[in-house]
Amino acid sequence: MFYNRSTETMPFTQIIVFLITVSLVLCGMVPVLTGSVLVCASESRSNWATKAYEQNCNAVVCIQGDKVDELNSSSKDSGKSYNGMGTGIIIDERGYIVTNFHVVEGIRKIQVTTFDRNVFTANLVARDTETDLAIIKINTRKPLKTITLGRSYDLIPGESCIAIGNPYGYAFSLTDGRISGIDREVDVNDTLVYRVAIQTNTEINPGNSGGPLINVDGEMIGINAAIRQGATGIAFAIPIDQVTNVAAKLLGEIAEQSISLGLKVYQEDNENSDSTLPRGNRFKVVVESVENNSPAAEAGIEKGDIIKGIGQYTIANKLDFSRALIDLKSRDEIAFSILRNTEAVDLLVCVGVPRENRFTAGISRSRNNTGIPKQAGAGFSPKTASQPKLIYDDDYVWETLGFRYTPMRMTEYKRMFSEYLENRPHGGVVVTAVLEGGLMAKANIISGDVIIGIHEYAATSQNDVQYIAKYWQTFKTSKGTIEIELFRDGQLYVTEVPLK
Repeated sequence: MFYNRSTETMPFTQIIVFLITVSLVLCGMVPVLTGSVLVCASESRSNWATKAYEQNCNAVVCIQGDKVDELNSSSKDSGKSYNGMGTGIIIDERGYIVTNFHVVEGIRKIQVTTFDRNVFTANLVARDTETDLAIIKINTRKPLKTITLGRSYDLIPGESCIAIGNPYGYAFSLTDGRISGIDREVDVNDTLVYRVAIQTNTEINPGNSGGPLINVDGEMIGINAAIRQGATGIAFAIPIDQVTNVAAKLLGEIAEQSISLGLKVYQEDNENSDSTLPRGNRFKVVVESVENNSPAAEAGIEKGDIIKGIGQYTIANKLDFSRALIDLKSRDEIAFSILRNTEAVDLLVCVGVPRENRFTAGISRSRNNTGIPKQAGAGFSPKTASQPKLIYDDDYVWETLGFRYTPMRMTEYKRMFSEYLENRPHGGVVVTAVLEGGLMAKANIISGDVIIGIHEYAATSQNDVQYIAKYWQTFKTSKGTIEIELFRDGQLYVTEVPLK
C-alpha cells in the first residue's frame, strides 16, 4: 500500500489503484511474491521447470574471485589477475558447498553469494582433482537450504532438464534442454578426463560450472562442468551418483582428522524406502566392518547393522553419514539409531581420537623447528630423479606406493605455502586417491595432502614419484622407516612408514 507520509492516510486515487490491484491478484492476473521467489498467481504460467527452479534455487550459490593466469606467470611476475566465475551447490545446511575444482583452483579469495544476496568468504576444505570436484565452506549463523538429490544411473536420453548457474556473472540464471547422451568420456585437458559424463544440449556458459543439472522431478542429477569448444548445444555434467560418492569421501576424510569410530559403511538401494522421498534418499547405509576395541565395537555396533540416524541427523545415504560426523570432536558422545534384524536399537558411541594420526597429533614442523627431515632441511637440496624418463606408469605407483596424484602447479604452490618457500621451494604433488591398506594409507595420507618429499627425494613431478615407487624399498635408513613430508590444511607435517 502507498500512504501519504504527512497525514498517514491513503489518497483517493491510491485507494482506487489498490482496489484494482487486489482484484487482479484475486483473478490470477498479477504475480505475487512468496518468500524470496516470484510465484505467478496464474497456474497456467507454471510448469515443471518453474517448480524445479523454485525448489532448488535457494541451494545454489554464485562463486567469484580473483584468479591468476598461470600461463603468463614467471619468477618475477605472479601472473595476470582476472575475475573468475562459477557456481556451487549447498549440500549441508552448515555451509558446505560442492563445486568443480577448476572453479576455485587458484582463487586468492573465494567469494560466495547466496540466493538471498548475502555474501560470504569461503575456504577450500577438500578437493579431488581426479574427478574435478571440490568442497568449500562458508560460515553462516542460520541453516541453509540444501539441494534435492536425485540419481543418474537411470538417465534417459531425451528427458528434459534445466541448469541453474552464474553464466557470465548473470546470477541464478535458468536454461533448459534435454539429456543428449550418457557415459561419455571427455578429455578436458592433458591431465583431466571425465569418464562417465552426462551430455546435454542445455545452454552452458562460462560461470555455469559447478552448478546443478536438474530433472523434471526437481532432483539434481549432475554438476555442470564443461562445454565442447567450437560446438553448439554440446555440454557435459558430472553424474550425481559420482558427485555424492566423492563428496561423502571428502567429508569423511575431514571428519577423520578429528575423530575415529572404527567402522566402515557402504550404501545400497533400499527396497523398502518411501516412494515419496527424492530418489537420492532411497538408500540404506550398512555397516561393512567394525574394528576390534574401537569406539563402535565398544558401543555394540555390529557388521550388517543399518544406520538410520546419528544424533540429530537422519541417515538416508552415505553422504548423510559423513555429514553427521564432521562437527564431532574426540570423546564426544553421540547417539546411533540402528536397525538390526528388523529391530530398532539405540546405542551411545563415545567418539575416539583420530586413528594413529601421528602427524596431526602435534608433530607439526615449521622451518624454525629442529629435527626437520633431510629432504626439506635448511640448506639441503633434495635429490630428483634426473635419470631418463622411466617406463613405469602411474598404475605402477598405485600398486607400490598406494596413491594417485597430480603435480601441483608452482604458482599455486608458491601462493599456498609462501611462508615455507625459504627452505621448501621445490613444489610437490597433490594426493587425489589413496589405496586402502596401501603404503600411503598406513602413513595416514589422505586425498588433498600435498606431498613434498619422500625420504631424501623431492616429490615434484611424475618422474620423481615413479622413481621413488621403483626404488623405495632400497632406501637405507637407520630407523627402518622412511619419512614423508607433506602439507595439510596449510600446515607442514611429517609422518613415517615402515620399509618392510
